[in-house]
Amino acid sequence: MSQYHSRVVSTLALSAVAGLLLTGCATGGTAYGGAGGDAAPIKIGAISSITGPAPFPEVPAAAQAVFDRANAEGGIDGRMIEYISADDGADPAQASQAARRLVNEEGVVAMVGAASLVECSANAAFYEQSDIVSVMGTGIEPSCFSSRNIAPVNAGTFNGYESLLYFAKDQLRAKRICPVILKSEALTTPYLELLDRWQEDTGVTFTHVDTSVNLGDDPTPAILAVKDAGCDAVVLNPTEPEGVAFMNAVKQQGIFDQADWLMLTNVYTEAAVEALQTQESIGNVYANSEFLPFTSDDPEVTEWRSTLDDAGVAITSLSEGGYVSAQLLVDVLRGMDGEITPESVRQALRDAGEIDNPLMGMPFVYSDAGAHNPNRASMMVQATEEGWVPVGDWVEVPEQ
Repeated sequence: MSQYHSRVVSTLALSAVAGLLLTGCATGGTAYGGAGGDAAPIKIGAISSITGPAPFPEVPAAAQAVFDRANAEGGIDGRMIEYISADDGADPAQASQAARRLVNEEGVVAMVGAASLVECSANAAFYEQSDIVSVMGTGIEPSCFSSRNIAPVNAGTFNGYESLLYFAKDQLRAKRICPVILKSEALTTPYLELLDRWQEDTGVTFTHVDTSVNLGDDPTPAILAVKDAGCDAVVLNPTEPEGVAFMNAVKQQGIFDQADWLMLTNVYTEAAVEALQTQESIGNVYANSEFLPFTSDDPEVTEWRSTLDDAGVAITSLSEGGYVSAQLLVDVLRGMDGEITPESVRQALRDAGEIDNPLMGMPFVYSDAGAHNPNRASMMVQATEEGWVPVGDWVEVPEQ
């Protein structure tokens, strides 16, 4: 059992254990306003889909590693950080119950380093009502990027997909761009709206658009349609296994060399590139990285990898989000004077203005706006015989 999982208690087991929490390495204490004075730990929460159909355990685990490192360095003016991470199991009811326990009973001063399939839509209104901020490591739902009190550090699914479209047009010089949208509940319509807006903004007309494939379907009919349309760039939104399976089918149909194949950051993993190498699906396969590519040799990436390796956390693009979000909060906390409360933390984030982080392509900004999507930049990586290799510079999606 990993260091991280040994601390996690799924909210699905609440009735059995009368709790849902894992705590960081801080010792006991009270909520931010209770007895215990300056020695009380600073409680920070997170609600993530650690189990469920698409688990993201490495995101809060990366945040935990940052907080552990901060505590080893003396904490925040001598106060330890207690990180309390809950698993919503991809269940909105569990996510809602967890948020109320963390905020109302545990007294967390902020939510940081989360990655969930359901948490934003379940808790956005509650966070606004409670005046507590959530700096997510990985925002997934559209509501993560359209809420007053939630500010993810990652670019997000739709910005990531749009960055692939711009990369195909501007850097690959594709003339016949073909989006293939694998159906997913509540996301297909926003994808189609994005495609309509992008065509209007750029003046480019897609050669072919396919929304016929459900997750798990045989992609062969969609691939043959791409062949018949003469596409020279195909932009996909798969999960990691779906992306590998799709490219395997592309190879079987003999059209791999017809086009460049561009996929979301879900496919930017070491396991996926190894599978693509086995298929010989390399050279014209690309993915977007929402942060400085973890396979690069930049010093900032080396420091991140070292921190996560020491903590036993998976090295993925997603875990970069957990790491960055926790770094941001530690820096803000260390710059604060006076009492640390949900209100003062949120104000400190607003007052900080643009916060630069070397792993991000854009500064992080938290304001009084009704929506937050500060990071709209991706860097592309290419599947090669040596693995994923960064290509070009940051691709920044225009603000809408």
